[in-house]
Amino acid sequence: MRLTLILLTAVTVAVRVPRVQAEAGETASAMPKVELIKEETISERKLVRYEHGSLAEWKYATPQRDYFYVEHPKKPLGGKAPLRVVLHSAGGGGQSEMAQNLTPARAHIIQAYVDYSSYGLFLDCRANQPVDWWWGHHSILKMPDLYTKELCPTEKRLLATVKWAMRTFPIDPNRVYLSGISMGGSGSLGLGMCHGDVFAAISVDVPAGADHALFRLRNGEHPDAPPVFNFSAQNDRWSKGQEQLIAYCQTNRHALAIAWGPFGHTSDASVFDAGVYEFPWLSIRKDEAYPVFTGASTDNNYPGFQNVTAPDQKGQINGYFRWKNITDTAGSFAMELRLEKKTELHKPAEPPVSATADVTLRRLQRFEVHPGKSYRWRFVAGETPAQSGIVSAAGDRLLTIPKLKIADTPGQLELTPN
Repeated sequence: MRLTLILLTAVTVAVRVPRVQAEAGETASAMPKVELIKEETISERKLVRYEHGSLAEWKYATPQRDYFYVEHPKKPLGGKAPLRVVLHSAGGGGQSEMAQNLTPARAHIIQAYVDYSSYGLFLDCRANQPVDWWWGHHSILKMPDLYTKELCPTEKRLLATVKWAMRTFPIDPNRVYLSGISMGGSGSLGLGMCHGDVFAAISVDVPAGADHALFRLRNGEHPDAPPVFNFSAQNDRWSKGQEQLIAYCQTNRHALAIAWGPFGHTSDASVFDAGVYEFPWLSIRKDEAYPVFTGASTDNNYPGFQNVTAPDQKGQINGYFRWKNITDTAGSFAMELRLEKKTELHKPAEPPVSATADVTLRRLQRFEVHPGKSYRWRFVAGETPAQSGIVSAAGDRLLTIPKLKIADTPGQLELTPN
């Protein structure tokens, strides 16, 4: 297998004290009066349309009226429920996206809509063009200096609506997910990757560009970015910038699993690599640590935008790694790491039986990492001789450990202060 664009040479454990973007707190939480407009039932799910005006704090040049839909669980499990936030493509709107994704055919091919126990929040950016178009990125392009640190009005409105839904319905705050197709994928990357304090994970299908996300990520410090699951086609004229996003995530150790192929601008993510497509991304929690894999020996090399001659015209990065949290206390941390087995996948695939990769642990909840202190690490997997060592934390609270050998037999990574 070919290696990825950028290879790091160690396993890294990261803890960062986040500084949330300017105005991402109070102004992103406040919400104007929300009016219930109508209720209906589609595919046995209750749908409610809400409308609202805008707040002066959002700084729209002209006050506007917006709407969104809330989709209620089809099969409530009791207690707090997950929330799926959905951003529509340029070819649709909040209402049409909501209706399309409740059809059995669409629910079958897009994994974001399979969970019947969750709430769905369908937002809109079509009604108030051009200021809201491309989920705010077009506004950023017009005034990049203004929005280097400050969120644009559309971003503020979207975050406020998400937080309103979390306050209004019995939502599990650790299970809020963001997804979108095409323009909605671009917006999901731009809005979600800098707000790991809100979203547990992100899934995007043929995202129409990565510039929104790269602009936000490169300006200011942010909470740990949510894990991203990305389905892109290198021959899709809309999906520019995926190689830059891959490189940025690898260099800065953000969790990205991506699958690609010469499939064009399709909304059927099931045609992509099964390892990425079948990842249970709706099980990721915001209150649990997750690993970031970089420089894996099993990665393919993304061919680049509209490059039809490079090798690996169909491939994946980080598609087959799986994990489970075991221990996360102030004095010790343990996580199970393994590769997905062929028998666990529903679609045909040939997952590797072993891999070497660098691993960054993010969203550590209780395990304490202090600059300048040393930590002992150990990785145990069945009868394989244990890998171990001692590393020191740098000033940015990063721990770098030599590459791990991970197999389809579960292994346990353990960390303790030295």
